[in-house]
Formats: sequence, C-alpha cells, structure tokens
Amino acid sequence: MHMRELGNTGVQVSEVGLGCNRLGESHASDAHWVQLVQRAADLGVTIFDTSESYGWGRSEQMLGRALGNRDDVLIATKMCRVRETGEHEFSAERMVSQVEGSLRRLRRDRIDIYQLHSPSREALEHYDWAEGFARLKAQGKIRFSAVAVRDEADALWLLDQALVEVLQITYNIFHTEPADSLFSAAMQKGVGLLCRMPLARGVLTGKFEAGQEVPDGHRALLDGDQMAAHIRQAEALRPLGETYQGGITRMALHFSLTPQAISAIIPGARTMAQLEENIAASNGQGLPEVLLRGISAVRARWT
Repeated sequence: MHMRELGNTGVQVSEVGLGCNRLGESHASDAHWVQLVQRAADLGVTIFDTSESYGWGRSEQMLGRALGNRDDVLIATKMCRVRETGEHEFSAERMVSQVEGSLRRLRRDRIDIYQLHSPSREALEHYDWAEGFARLKAQGKIRFSAVAVRDEADALWLLDQALVEVLQITYNIFHTEPADSLFSAAMQKGVGLLCRMPLARGVLTGKFEAGQEVPDGHRALLDGDQMAAHIRQAEALRPLGETYQGGITRMALHFSLTPQAISAIIPGARTMAQLEENIAASNGQGLPEVLLRGISAVRARWT
C-alpha cells in the first residue's frame, strides 16, 4: 500500500482508506462487518472514515469492535446535524458533548480526525465550532480538526479562515470542480484532503446500463435527477476502461488518486471482494497522462 502525507501534519496515511457509511447494515452480520474492517487493516489501510450519523452509531460501533484503541490506524468521524430536528447546530458545547458518544462507540481515547458533517455556510459562519475544536484538542480528545464540505466554495472559505487541518471533498470523474483552485490552495496551506465518492456511489464501476432499473436502496438513487445522466456518462467511459488494467473501476479510483493534493481516497465496500479491489488500486501515481487526456475528451462531449 502506497502512503501519502496528510497535508502538513507529518502523518502518513494509506492512499486508499475505507469509507464506513455501510458498516453495520442489517443485510450482513456484525461478524461480517468486523472481519471486513480487520481485513482492511491487515491489507494496509490506515484511515477509516465514519460518522455518528452512519446507522446512527452502528458504523462507529463496528469500528470500535474491530479496531478498538489501536494506534496504527487513524479514525475520522463526524459530528452531524441534530437527529431529532435536522438542524445543523455546530456549537462548541454540543461538539464537546457529542464527541463523548463517538469515543465510547469507537472504544478509543482520542479521535484522530474530527469533522463537521456537511455544514451549511450559515452554520459555519454562525456557530463557535472553532472554539469547540480548540477545547477538544486541549482535552486530548481529538487530534486534527476537519470539515466535510458541501462544495468547493465552502472549502476555499475554510482555507482562508485557517481553522482546519483536513478537508473532506467530493472529487471524481463526474465532479472535477476542486481541480480548478482548491488543490493548489490546499497544498499552499498544508491542509490534507480526503476524497469521498471516487466511484460516484458505485456508478463508476460500470455496473449499470442506461434504462436499467436501479435496485431500491442502492446509493446511486441519492443522485436523484443526475443519476440517469451519470449512468449514460459512465457508459461513454466504458471503452476507455476496457483498455485499462483493472477496468473502469480501477480507472475511476486512479483518477481520484491522481492529484497530489489528495491525501487519500475513501471508497466504501460491502464485501471482501470490493474491499480488495479498492485496495489494489493504490499505485503511488494515479492515471497516466494519455488516459487523463482520453477522459477529458469524453467529458468534453458531455457538455
């Protein structure tokens, strides 16, 4: 497994982490999820990304059972909206309270990367979340402050405030906006970037065809009106993927790994086969230039 530095923190992380949104889902046993996480760690994954809202604690619980207080992995979790009201309330007092529940479920003394989960700009500007990070660091409860952002504009705003050490962003073949200015700004500020959804909720594995019904419950449905267009666009990429070792899935993972500003990609996995395919994508370099040009040519036809 190839490693990269997490911004200017001095910490090395595996290029491919594990997104833990699905951990604890009822279609598989607890033993399966625990074994999946432990297999990831055995294969060299050092960063695991979860949230208090994933299964409302179930994902954190599975990570806690699998990894506990191990010091050879980094746990990134998130403080989310208020479950009962949906309010994006990111006050310092609430942060100090919520982190205790995450620590208990994770069975850890400290959270490595503590994130605000998709706050609105209004919430970022209104609440005293920076004070919350400072208090939690002083107490030894968290190591690095972070925000999982909604868009590039919020990410750039946070970089200007110089209040976070890590940002979580979306960057994949469909969503390339961060390349415009965010990558250079993050490198200049020394802020690490975690890349979520490199496979675009599974659409960039090439598993769907235009007109095919997407099964109920599949995460691709969360793309709403964009889903059908993304499926057609993935079909247009399939000939390129067929020329690439590992196919379209590996090509998509390597696309998101190409920018050196990205510290790690964090694809999810429900099965051992998916996990091992994702981990095998770590190659220390991303995509070759000739394939990047080919993808750019296909993308140009979409617009």
